[in-house]
Amino acid sequence: MAVWGGAGWLLDQWWDTRVFFPVGVILGMAVAIYLVVARYGAIDPAPGQWSAGNTPGGRRSRPRTQKGQR
Repeated sequence: MAVWGGAGWLLDQWWDTRVFFPVGVILGMAVAIYLVVARYGAIDPAPGQWSAGNTPGGRRSRPRTQKGQR
C-alpha cells in the first residue's frame, strides 16, 4: 500500500494532479489482499468436493499393504 501510494504521490507531484495517489493506495491494498490470500490459502472447498486421493483432513491416505508388510 505504501509503495503503490508513494508511486502515485510521486506521479501526482510530477504531473501536478490529484488522481494517482488514491488509485495507488487502492491498488496497493488490492495487491496486499491478493498476496495474503495466495500465501495463506483461500477458503476451503465446499463439503463433499475433496480432491481425489486425499482424506478430508487434507493428508494423503496411507497406501494399502498386505498383511505383514510395512
